[in-house]
Amino acid sequence: MEQEHKIDVKQALRVFDRITREGEKRDDGWHYRGLTAETDFDGYTVLISSPKVRLTVFFHNKYTVDYKNAHELGEFVELLKKLDK
Repeated sequence: MEQEHKIDVKQALRVFDRITREGEKRDDGWHYRGLTAETDFDGYTVLISSPKVRLTVFFHNKYTVDYKNAHELGEFVELLKKLDK
C-alpha cells in the first residue's frame, strides 16, 4: 500500500466530525455525501469508509487504510479534501 502516506489524519478527523454533525444517523453509523463514519465501543477508534475504501484511525493518530488500487484511494483522498472545506 504505497500511497498510505497520502492520508492526512487531522483532515480525516475533521471530516469525521462533519459527517457526525451533518450526516444521517443509521444503524451502521452516520452517512454523509458518500461516506460512512462510525466508532468502536469506546470511541478511541474511528472509521471512515466509502464503498471501496476503509480508513481506520486509532489512538495516537495511527491508522490503516484498506483499498484495492491507487485510483480508489485517490478518489477517497479527494473526497476527504472536498468535505474538509
